Amino acid sequence: MLGRNLCQKISRNFSLAALFLLLVASPAFVAAAQEGMERVGEYEIYYNVLPTSFLNPQVAQGYGVVRSKGQGMVRVTVLHRLADGSSEPVKARVSGHAGNLAGQLNGLSFHTHQVGQDNGYFNLATFRFAHDDPMRFNLRVTYNSKQPAHELSFIRRLYMD
Repeated sequence: MLGRNLCQKISRNFSLAALFLLLVASPAFVAAAQEGMERVGEYEIYYNVLPTSFLNPQVAQGYGVVRSKGQGMVRVTVLHRLADGSSEPVKARVSGHAGNLAGQLNGLSFHTHQVGQDNGYFNLATFRFAHDDPMRFNLRVTYNSKQPAHELSFIRRLYMD
């Protein structure tokens, strides 16, 4: 029961935050906050990429992120889907790199952040980017110590405001 309430709380807070952003954000921000989800068995891996300049200054400070043109952030969150349909947050480990399509790579240094008291976790890393240059992300997400890390790859294009 605690897992279901927790999932509902996270989902509700995420939905309200997303709705708020859609209502007040500029079209450039909405286009820049590119999200994705990948299901792996009983686990759901959520990820999003956006320029740090779009973050509210207080939010950036809370994450320990410097707001800057040309600096982006990638955030990864993992949920474990339970048999009753509810889900619980997972404290995952994430590593990997980002780079341009020409093959120039930069390692990502992920830091785990906790959301409130047992309300969940997310992993965050920052990186440099060039305006309108597609970037390839190759991540390794470890969500269960008894299973090998999941390889997560995707391409995103970021824009400077």
